[in-house]
Amino acid sequence: MGKFEEKILNMSEEIKGKFVDLNDLDKDKTAIVIVDMVNGFVHEGALSSPRVEGIVDEIVRINEKTLGNKKIFFLDEHTNNSTEFKSYAKHCLEGSLEAELIPELKNEALLDSNTVMIPKNSVNGFHAPGFKKWLEENESQIENYIICGCEVDICVSNFANTLKTYFNQKNMDKRIIIPSNAVETFDFGTHDGDLMKIISLWEMQSNGIEIVDRVL
Repeated sequence: MGKFEEKILNMSEEIKGKFVDLNDLDKDKTAIVIVDMVNGFVHEGALSSPRVEGIVDEIVRINEKTLGNKKIFFLDEHTNNSTEFKSYAKHCLEGSLEAELIPELKNEALLDSNTVMIPKNSVNGFHAPGFKKWLEENESQIENYIICGCEVDICVSNFANTLKTYFNQKNMDKRIIIPSNAVETFDFGTHDGDLMKIISLWEMQSNGIEIVDRVL
C-alpha cells in the first residue's frame, strides 16, 4: 500500500464508529436538513446518480422517525441563465420535474406544518433567502442539526461548514451531525465518489461537525 492510499484508509477509519440516538436529542430543539433530494440528482437528468439513489431508503427512514421535528428540504432550482451552469451541466430548471422533491419524501413534506421547502440557486443553501429567514426565526431554539442528502462534497459540505462557522463566529455551541450512510456523491470522470466522500466527511469532522455512521 502506498503512502497516499494509507492516508486515505486512515481518514476513513477516523470517521467511523460513532452513532447518534434520536432519543437523546430534544425533539423541539432538533432540526432535520435534507439537501437536494430532488429528481434531478436521484432519478433523472444529467447529474442524477445511482449512488445518490442508494441513500433514499435511509433518508426516508430518518424522515419518518422524525415526524414533528422542524425540517428543511433544500431544492436545487435554476433558471436558464444560472451562472452555476459555467461549472456544472444544466440541471434542475425552475418548474421542471428535475427540480421537484423526490416522491418518496414529497407527501410528508407537503403535509407537515413544521416542514419548509427552500429553493436554492447555488451549491450553498445557507445563502438562500428562504434559509436566512428560517434561521432568523429558529436560531435561538434549535440546538441540533442533522444533515442528510447530496452531494456530500459539494452542497452538503458547503452548507454544513458555513453553518458551523456561522455559529462559531457567534460563539454559539450548536451540534451539526451528519450520518455517513445518509449522504452521498456521484462518480463521474476523475470525480471518484468513494474518495470524495471520505475526504469531505473527514474535512467536515476536522471543523467540528459530528460524523456518525448512522442515526438510531
